[in-house]
Amino acid sequence: MSAILVVQILFSLAMVLFGAELFTNAVEWLGNKFGLGQGAVGSVLAAIGTALPETAVPVTAILVGGGNEAQQVGIGGILGAPFLLATLGAFVIAVATLTFRWGHSLYQLHIPRRAYNRDTIFFLIAYTLSMVPAFFHSQTIHHTVAVGLVLLYVVFVVLTLRDKSDLSNDGSLKPLYIQPSSNEPTLTLVMIQLSISLALIVGGAHFLTSGVESIARHVGLPTFVLSALIIPLATELPETLNSVVWIRQGKDSLAIGNVTGAMVFQSTLVPALGIWMTPWNLTGVALFTAGLTLAAALFTFVVYRIRRILEPWALFIASTLYFVLPMQTLAARYHQPQVYWIFGSVIGLILLLAAFTIRRTRATRLR
Repeated sequence: MSAILVVQILFSLAMVLFGAELFTNAVEWLGNKFGLGQGAVGSVLAAIGTALPETAVPVTAILVGGGNEAQQVGIGGILGAPFLLATLGAFVIAVATLTFRWGHSLYQLHIPRRAYNRDTIFFLIAYTLSMVPAFFHSQTIHHTVAVGLVLLYVVFVVLTLRDKSDLSNDGSLKPLYIQPSSNEPTLTLVMIQLSISLALIVGGAHFLTSGVESIARHVGLPTFVLSALIIPLATELPETLNSVVWIRQGKDSLAIGNVTGAMVFQSTLVPALGIWMTPWNLTGVALFTAGLTLAAALFTFVVYRIRRILEPWALFIASTLYFVLPMQTLAARYHQPQVYWIFGSVIGLILLLAAFTIRRTRATRLR
């Protein structure tokens, strides 16, 4: 890997990190201006804003690109974004929770039950529904499902915006970065900072995507797997890094809503475009990716419903499914059993981390 490529990746990461800090600050003030609850701010405003980079890649591939390869890039980006958020995104949130609450917390995320249940249920329904057209060649079914997904997101937004159960407390908001001397920034300056932050996030994600793609080409991954694993890995950074910022500030509702809201957006509007504009021919690898995504989200949801709290160990376990896809793909492509040992070791280490988290949580409760 050349020095220029390393500099490009580090510079793009810095852009995304700085943009995420500006964005979380601006979007909180925007929600405050409109009297929205934290669930609406995280699940709608933040989710849509930071979903722009990963949405742009598949949309561009479908609308501008031509041929089956471009379609596979688009489909891979569409299915890969929720896959990464449900797995690797969960890992980042779990690590952030342990890091910022080490030694003085039960390591659980304090989130509004209604908002989390709503986001996850909508995602599970929408993502499952988006798989249906792959088994039928009827244009009527394709178009009906696409329209249904759009309507489903409209219903989701309406229900989320109506939820005022967790209104933001402006006393807990940091001053707007571009107007630090005021405790009540103007809406114009809030929108200016929001625009600057989105430009940094989108620009940084674009540079990072091209850098990661350059690395992946040397590995020789198939087109779908490249777009499902590598592109979302770069473009999903805004969601995950925004959530890290909010967890550091103790705003768990915003952190989780940011991720789950993006998952709903990416399982409704973006697949609707893919289903409408392409034959939506899903390969075996694509269906396998969808199955892993649903399994990760469903596992976390079921654990939360049973225990009524969201803990890092459940997120760690869900995150292990991310490594199953490259493990299976590389092993099948290169016929090297060592691949199973490498990725199996990574999965084993994460499971040990989950067990360690459970032990730390129990020890903290006994104090």
